[in-house]
Amino acid sequence: MDMETKMTLHGPGTYYFSVTGSKEQPIFYSVFEYCYGEQILAQLPHSRLLAYVFNPYEIQCVLHCDHDWTHVMDDLHRAFDHMHEQCWQRRHQVLSDQSTVLLVDDSAYLVDLVLQLHRWPVLQQLVADAEVYPWSSDRYYRLPEPPAWLDSRRMLNWLCHSRRNQAQHYEAVMRQPARATLNLLSGNHPMYQALARDGFIQRFLKKEALSQAARSAEEIRTLYDHACQLVSDQFGTAMESMRDPLNRRDFHRFMPIVVWLLRERGLHFDDIARLVGEDEERLQLWLRNLPADHEEALLRKLMQRWSPTDIPVSGVFAEA
Repeated sequence: MDMETKMTLHGPGTYYFSVTGSKEQPIFYSVFEYCYGEQILAQLPHSRLLAYVFNPYEIQCVLHCDHDWTHVMDDLHRAFDHMHEQCWQRRHQVLSDQSTVLLVDDSAYLVDLVLQLHRWPVLQQLVADAEVYPWSSDRYYRLPEPPAWLDSRRMLNWLCHSRRNQAQHYEAVMRQPARATLNLLSGNHPMYQALARDGFIQRFLKKEALSQAARSAEEIRTLYDHACQLVSDQFGTAMESMRDPLNRRDFHRFMPIVVWLLRERGLHFDDIARLVGEDEERLQLWLRNLPADHEEALLRKLMQRWSPTDIPVSGVFAEA
C-alpha cells in the first residue's frame, strides 16, 4: 500500500511532522525567522517538542500531542502566518496545506527517528558534523541540562536507561556513521501512516475506539452533515443530490470524499456505513480509488478547511 492510500491516524500521541512552504516558497528568509520558528514549536499549545530540524523550505519535527494533531497543525499555521506578517508587514500563507504526519511508536522508533533528524544535515552534506548545524535540536541534546521547553528526556530515557551521563551517551552515538534507516514519507506500517509495530497500532486503535464510543448518534450525524456541507460548498453541488444513491453520478463522485473525511476524523466504518447506506466493503473500495479520482492537493485543502470541534461536536468551518 503506497503513501496516498495509507490511512492517517488521529488522537493523542507522538507524531513526526514534515511541513514545507506554501507554493514551494521558502519558509525561512532570515536568521531571525529560524529563531522565531524554534520559539513557535516550543510554545505550541497542548503539545511538547521532542526534536526538530529546519532548512529554508521544510520543518521536520517530533511533537507529543495531548489532543488530535490537527489542532496542533492549525496552531502551527496560524503562528507562522503571524510571524511572517510581523517580520515583513504583509499577509502570506507560509506553510503548505499538505504535510506528512506519522504516528510514532516511542519505545520502538523514537530513538532512531530523533537521531535521523539530527543527522539530516550530515546526510544532506550540508555539514561534516551535526553538532555545527545551527538549526536543529541536536545541540540541546548535548547539554547536561537541556532547556525546559524541549522534552529531550523522552528520547534519552529510551536511548540509555540510566539518567547519568545521558548527554555523553548521546554524543557517543552521534559519532557513529550517519545513516537514514527510517522511511519518513509514509512510515513502516503497511496500512497506516506510522512508524510503529502492529501491536502498538492495535492498542492505539482500541484506545481511540473507546474514545469514539463516547460519541452519541447525534454527534456522529453532525460530523456527517458538516462533511457533506463542506464537499457541497467546494464543488457547488446540492447536498440532497450528492446524498441520493439514485443520483449515481453525484453520489459516487462526492460521497467517497465524505467517507474519507469521516475516516480521517476516526469514525468507524460501521457508523459511516449506516449514514451513507453502503456496506463496509464498498466504502473501502471507494477509499482505495479516491487518489485516482481526486487530486491529493484538493483532498488536503478540504481537510485543512474542516475543523469540527472536540466532543461535544458543534462543528465549525475554518476560513479557507
